[in-house]
Amino acid sequence: MRRPPQLSVVRLEWEFNALIAKHPRFQLDVSCWPSQFPDQLMSDRRLRLLSLGVAFPPGMGGQLFVTAHLSETRLTQALSRLAEVSTVGLLPGEVWKKRLEPKDDSDGLEHELVLWDRDPALWHRWISWRKLRRLYLEKTQREGMPDVVLVRNLQHVFNHFVKWLHRQPRRPLTVLLLGDSGGLGEKIPRFRRLRYKFKPMQMLEDRAVQLYDACLVSGLKSKRFFESRGVPWIWVPCAYNDNYDPPPPDANARGPIRFGYFGDLSEQSGIRQLVNAFLKADLPGTLHVCGHGPLSEELKQLSERHPNFHFDGFLPKQSDCLPWAQKVDVLINVRPPWWGKDNSAPSKVFEYGVAGKAILSTRTAGMDEILGKEGIYIETDHFEDSVYRKLREVSAMDRAELRRRAAIIRDRIVRNYSWDKQSRLILEFLNRLVDRQSSPTVSGDTPASLTRRSAAAFRAPAEK
Repeated sequence: MRRPPQLSVVRLEWEFNALIAKHPRFQLDVSCWPSQFPDQLMSDRRLRLLSLGVAFPPGMGGQLFVTAHLSETRLTQALSRLAEVSTVGLLPGEVWKKRLEPKDDSDGLEHELVLWDRDPALWHRWISWRKLRRLYLEKTQREGMPDVVLVRNLQHVFNHFVKWLHRQPRRPLTVLLLGDSGGLGEKIPRFRRLRYKFKPMQMLEDRAVQLYDACLVSGLKSKRFFESRGVPWIWVPCAYNDNYDPPPPDANARGPIRFGYFGDLSEQSGIRQLVNAFLKADLPGTLHVCGHGPLSEELKQLSERHPNFHFDGFLPKQSDCLPWAQKVDVLINVRPPWWGKDNSAPSKVFEYGVAGKAILSTRTAGMDEILGKEGIYIETDHFEDSVYRKLREVSAMDRAELRRRAAIIRDRIVRNYSWDKQSRLILEFLNRLVDRQSSPTVSGDTPASLTRRSAAAFRAPAEK
């Protein structure tokens, strides 16, 4: 028996919040809604999810700087409040070496099964997929088949398992959570494609995405890999990980504008171009950087030669980044749109917003849809020159204007991008897919497309 179609409180909130932001005269009073109203709109039967991901167990997340770990942990915890979720973790070889070390106090997931991605690679992939298949068969026999297998990124072991699922007479829906994919959309040489045909338990990402029934895309442009094939998709960029109330801004602050960056310190992050552009601009203010990655030593040496560039290294906890950010006026997301970076939204931007600071960012992965007109944008044509020009432009801006932009961005992110709200969007999407397994595919929606439709349907009184 089919379940009745589900209404969407979260979608309505997206639409009304967008209208309120654009039209201050438009007000919505939700105080009369009963507190249990949103839960009543969810299905009376909790979805059963088998989640295959890369998050660490509790006490191991502080050993390595892996941004996907905390985001996946927070999302899974939020989903577990609304659905029955079982998790499997595929952990990197670096963690294998530290598995017996004392645990720290970092958060994590209590996996039903832990797999290892380590050398010799083919042997451990084979062992891991066999363990995963055995877990699935035993759980299905004991508890019944899950509604959805939710897979984070295009890991070889998980792809092989999904490929096996497709050969079964009955199977759950397979849904990809595409949080990161460096090769998807990149040009693949013909010889490399040929080599992959002979590699056991491996496939290129543009082939692997075709295994999945639906996708949760992180970078908005990734929808092109699914929309063109009629595969259902929804945009779930990311959310902020830590609740944080920044101190009130100092209205009497004076002096040069201070810039900051925290996050990945690799070649692909754009941090080298940012530092070079800042030093070239010869601004009166300072640039503060913290994070982890292969460029750490190079940045440390640069900071010793340039007094206006400060490198604070790797902070003990990711949550320490938000208090650290209070020393600056503007936080910078300098992610370029190449190397597959358009396929994933940078999670640090949501932390930037919660920190209560103005944000200078590229538009990569749909950041302009998230930050809106209050974001300050770096164009990626002639990348380093564009960073240079924007740094000089922002350095001359009035602090009151930067504070105004920061306050609006923070309100938008706190209101719209919590993991609880994102988990509701995901479960509504998955519920529709489960309800319509025998129907044609469902077209994808983004909050932005909903906003455009709602703006056409509702107008503020003065515009009628």
